[in-house]
Amino acid sequence: MAYKMYNLYVRHMAEDTPKHPQVDISFRAMEFHIEVSMSHARAHLPELLDNVRDGGVVHLTRYGKRVAALVPTDAAEYLDRLEDDYWSKRAKEAIESNEPSVPWEEVVAELEAADNR
Repeated sequence: MAYKMYNLYVRHMAEDTPKHPQVDISFRAMEFHIEVSMSHARAHLPELLDNVRDGGVVHLTRYGKRVAALVPTDAAEYLDRLEDDYWSKRAKEAIESNEPSVPWEEVVAELEAADNR
């Protein structure tokens, strides 16, 4: 469920979110984008963090599949701001719509039912 919600969120954010020009989230040189196994990451965490500090992205894999990423702090903070902006906008739209509200428990049940289909 979280993955589906994240995809909806990312798609919506790409459409109409104001940009934050003070944050550089441009693509870095490919040598800074690396992929390592979890066991390698455990053994080499300080070096990997140096790479991230310098603007790189480290994708962590388990059994050959990406499961997480280490990213620079400015990129993570930028995503947090995007999320805050998104949910603030959605809350404002809901309040201004004058439509009846739906209890949170019903929303969760509906989302879980959709995921089980």
